[in-house]
Parts: sequence; structure tokens; C-alpha cells
Amino acid sequence: MSPVGMAVIFGGLAIIAAWRIHVDLKIGIARDSIYTFRADDNPIGFGAVIAGKAFVVAFGVAEILYALGLGDDPMALLRKFLG
Repeated sequence: MSPVGMAVIFGGLAIIAAWRIHVDLKIGIARDSIYTFRADDNPIGFGAVIAGKAFVVAFGVAEILYALGLGDDPMALLRKFLG
């Protein structure tokens, strides 16, 4: 897939994740696909879900920068660390 296509896909995911972080922090409840964490009942789980969403935001921004020619390929860096 072209860098521009990747930027559009990951940029869209980053916008959605950033919006959900905003909403989660506002109401104090973070959800993922099967779990719900309240900030006052389970702060570690709440923080883990927020951190996962923050990773999606950071990765989306890195993909956009790569598509604009302002940064290195984040997929290559991820492959290096995971493989």
C-alpha cells in the first residue's frame, strides 16, 4: 500500500483514538472490545487502555509524517523491534 494510503487509514484511526481518549478521560470510564475499566475502581486497567489508545495516536501521527516525507517509516521500526 502506498504511504499516502497508510497515512489516511492510520490518520483516521488516530483521530478516532484521540477522540475516545478525550471522552474516556472526561467520563472516567475506558472501554476496549471486551472490558470496561473505571478510573476510580481500576486505575491500572484504565491507564493501560488509555496507553493503548495513545500508541494508536502516536503511530498514526508517525505514519502521516512518513507520508509527507518528514520522518522515517514507522512500520520498518516496528518490524525491527518485533522481529
